[in-house]
Amino acid sequence: MPLPVMLFEKLRDDIIAGRFPPGARLPQQRIAKLYDVSKILTVAAFARLEASGLVENEVGQGVRVRPINREMLEEEYTFREAIEVQAIREACHHASEREIVELRGFVVQMDAAEGQKAICIDQEFHLKIAKMSRCQRLVKEFQQLHLLQRLVSQVTVATRDGVWPADHLHLVEPIEKRDPIAAEEQMRCHVQLGRQHGIQAFLEGRSA
Repeated sequence: MPLPVMLFEKLRDDIIAGRFPPGARLPQQRIAKLYDVSKILTVAAFARLEASGLVENEVGQGVRVRPINREMLEEEYTFREAIEVQAIREACHHASEREIVELRGFVVQMDAAEGQKAICIDQEFHLKIAKMSRCQRLVKEFQQLHLLQRLVSQVTVATRDGVWPADHLHLVEPIEKRDPIAAEEQMRCHVQLGRQHGIQAFLEGRSA
């Protein structure tokens, strides 16, 4: 694997893990020293991170992890709704019976999981629906959105019980019935409810 890609993946994973929180500056010299790489490799990795949406490069200010604010959250949830509604519509037409069984398996796992584990399973569940659409462009867009969701989850996910609405089965059922209209309605409600919970958690965290 090329060194710029390796550095990009390491930085990406460290950002998602919270080592560099939203809004944190990433000075080129410090990052090069921290990861024992050249400045040229650092610049290349920063370019990949910027393309992924995880960082932004401000003129005269350098690179920083993308800050989380309400405007950013509203934009991401709007984009997520558009992507996921179309994905589930297509999944109704193309999903195999085996894939639907696998999707139900994710629901069982989510019901038994908590905290970060539940978040990871939830994201795999939604990625599975995107893949069931058989549209690679949708999958690619969702995977990039997936990275941003991991970043956003640092400031929007509450740890108290009951934060996860138990409505994922309602997303599986219309796919089983090959009903794209019902699937679209369920996904739209699902994302909008997530939007409500996410923004509320962000506002509560900011005021704490």
